[in-house]
Amino acid sequence: MKKTKMKITGVMLIGMIIIVSFVYNMNIHPIVTGEAVNFIPRYSDLKTFSSYTEFTEFLKTSTETNYYWSGPRISASFSNFYLLDSMSKEGGAVVDYSQTNVQVTGVDEPDIVKTDGVYLYIVSGNKVIIVKANPADDAEIISEITVDSSQSIINIFIDGNRLVVFCNNYNYPIYDEPVFIQPIFIEDSETVENLDESEEIKIDISPPVRWYSSPETIILVYDIQDLKNPEEVKNIVVPGHFSGARLIGDFVYLITNQYSYEFYNLDGEYSIIPRIMINNEAQDISLDDIIYVDIPEESKTLTNIVSVNVHNDDEKVNAKMYLLGNSQVLYVSKDNIYITYYSSNYDYNLLQETVKEVLMPFLPENYKSEIEQIESFSTLTEYQKKIVTEWIIQSYTNSLTDEGRLELHSELISRFERTTIHRISINNGEINYEAQGQVPGQIDNQFSLSEWDGMLRVSSTIQGWMFGSIISTSMEPQNNIYVLDMNLEIIGKLEGLAPGETIYATRFLADKCYLVTFRQIDPFFVIDLSNPRNPEVLGELKIPGYSTYLHPYDSTHIIGIGMEDNNIKISLFDVRDVENPVELSKYIIEQDNTWGWGQSYALNDHKAFLFDKEKNLLVIPAGDYYKQSAHVFRITLEDGLELKGVIEHGEKNTNDEYYWSSDYDNSIKRTLYIDDVLYTISNNLVKMNDLGDLSEINSIKLN
Repeated sequence: MKKTKMKITGVMLIGMIIIVSFVYNMNIHPIVTGEAVNFIPRYSDLKTFSSYTEFTEFLKTSTETNYYWSGPRISASFSNFYLLDSMSKEGGAVVDYSQTNVQVTGVDEPDIVKTDGVYLYIVSGNKVIIVKANPADDAEIISEITVDSSQSIINIFIDGNRLVVFCNNYNYPIYDEPVFIQPIFIEDSETVENLDESEEIKIDISPPVRWYSSPETIILVYDIQDLKNPEEVKNIVVPGHFSGARLIGDFVYLITNQYSYEFYNLDGEYSIIPRIMINNEAQDISLDDIIYVDIPEESKTLTNIVSVNVHNDDEKVNAKMYLLGNSQVLYVSKDNIYITYYSSNYDYNLLQETVKEVLMPFLPENYKSEIEQIESFSTLTEYQKKIVTEWIIQSYTNSLTDEGRLELHSELISRFERTTIHRISINNGEINYEAQGQVPGQIDNQFSLSEWDGMLRVSSTIQGWMFGSIISTSMEPQNNIYVLDMNLEIIGKLEGLAPGETIYATRFLADKCYLVTFRQIDPFFVIDLSNPRNPEVLGELKIPGYSTYLHPYDSTHIIGIGMEDNNIKISLFDVRDVENPVELSKYIIEQDNTWGWGQSYALNDHKAFLFDKEKNLLVIPAGDYYKQSAHVFRITLEDGLELKGVIEHGEKNTNDEYYWSSDYDNSIKRTLYIDDVLYTISNNLVKMNDLGDLSEINSIKLN
């Protein structure tokens, strides 16, 4: 009887598989086809390649099964992959000036406007404009640095007498015949020593017509001792999209992302030798510096990390290449770069592993037998095995109670909806991969991570939408705090915060975490991390609206900027009594019209946020979709938030049907101060106002 039952079950399974195959072939077009791709990186030991041929084959193999991937289709084309002090420059008196608002003290972040206390360096279109800004009465444009028309300036650093400019360069070739590529693809991949650099190598690429993008990031270093004639001293071309950069000491660290996609078109006889270009000379990335893990992923994303000493032109440029998955959030401390990769997808192998660990101990024997049978069907694709396994899980969970299904749903979600974190150490230009780990849920932005006292703290949100149709239940989002050691092993956690809400803002400060979640109201949490193995909620405040950015006023007060209804809201939180936080003061910037939403660059870009406690100064740009003006506040613990005034660039021409097209260039993107002068910068203008009464002192047109 038992054998008969097993035979019937087997027939039923085969029937199900045939149906799955038919439906799959007729109607279903998954993100990834072919052999299953493990969307959640499960890393073994780091590896390098024995040859450039092996490296090429690795990329080709990974892309051959991923060309229906729905993510960014950015070719890892190697056509160019040769893969304050406060003293003035004139020796004058000490000046007081604001600097870029950064997350970590001593770790500078690039921006579109920088100052050294005397001059402004402003990214404007395809150029950097250098303005002598102090004294304000005599402000004038000193010089302009322009780049090639094919390049787009992203942002800049200023450090002493060195200006660092980051550019993106895009090429969009179309080809419909064999392509001639200069010696990047080498017939003998082991050496390029005997290759004539003028020789063209012909590669027959099909299909007949194909678009692809070939992004590059360019680092331009200028000596600006003579500001009227800046001298370019370094030109470094790094393949891939600009992901982020930091300046620590004398070293700039650049991170770019590159997605392997077109390699299945390459002839098998050719190999790829990744290089970067330094002052038009190729520097190979050695095989020892190309690090990977031989596990299939959503895409073989190349994460390139380059360090440059901006003050020593003779020091070697270090370059490392890591295959880490689709890098997303970047956080950098003084000693480490953290790169994260979020995935909410999974393959059959991961499902199989999870079923064995979570379900098998509790499954009735007939379900166990069916799952084991699926594993034995060698003729099925792993995608088909995955679908049938899901059907078996669905059949089993239909017999559970609502509580049982929800518990199982929660367990599965925490395994499949995860963020992988990589730690890469940095020290005086040296770059070394150190560790990787995972946390359940998705990380919001760089402020969701913080390194402190030899630990990494992380906030994440599990959305909970996966498996709902399979388990016939729904799970609300939940929010979590995790503490990891330097091996990125979880040593402490606080899970299940604010069910149904989503994290909108996180700020880790010393042994505290301030967290804002939102759905209909704004829960503001104070979380104690003094015992990293046992984080706990100390206090909670529920108020209307939400904050998207939190900034310390001092050790016991926090500034929040966010939204309430359709308007920009600024809050000052008092957390001296950690169990009973209060909103000490708030200010609503109301809209001029009733139909629009308030807008502020500072909602999503902390560099647009200007605060100085000693000056009782808070400035944020705010307005609507078309134009933002600088709102200047006096902020104190005694009087809270008081609006001193609003500085505008230009006037809105409401008589012009297309006023927004010109008004956008008068939208204030950055603000800063030098001594007692407030500088506001838009695409069109630099305006200087007295910090005391906000009276206008001077202005300079940029365009």
